[in-house]
Amino acid sequence: MRTTTSFPVPVLLACLLLSLLLLGGCSSRGYINLKIHSEPEGSFLVYKIDKLKTDQPSPWIYLGQTPFAGVSLIAGDEMDSGDRVSFKVMRNGYLDQVKEWSGEQFLDEYDEQGVIFWTPRLIKSNQ
Repeated sequence: MRTTTSFPVPVLLACLLLSLLLLGGCSSRGYINLKIHSEPEGSFLVYKIDKLKTDQPSPWIYLGQTPFAGVSLIAGDEMDSGDRVSFKVMRNGYLDQVKEWSGEQFLDEYDEQGVIFWTPRLIKSNQ
């Protein structure tokens, strides 16, 4: 004789949904879409997040070369309004270009546009 134990489908779906919500809620980092182009292309792209609550500057993190269209892990839910997000493009023979946002400005721009977009024009160095 064969006995089968069946788990009610609505209960299974509710458990699955609850576990997905819990896993998503525990995540402290989110992906931020970035589209950064430069003139001229081929510049090196770095970024950093300076935290308001620390006196030490954060290290620059290398993302790649421009044009850059990808995603980066940025701790959006851990960012305070006084934190500073900075992107820098660099190329030999040109002056570096830097763009900074406060944490609040950065997240607001991302929420409004769904992407962080920046197109710096590098200026030739006289040296």
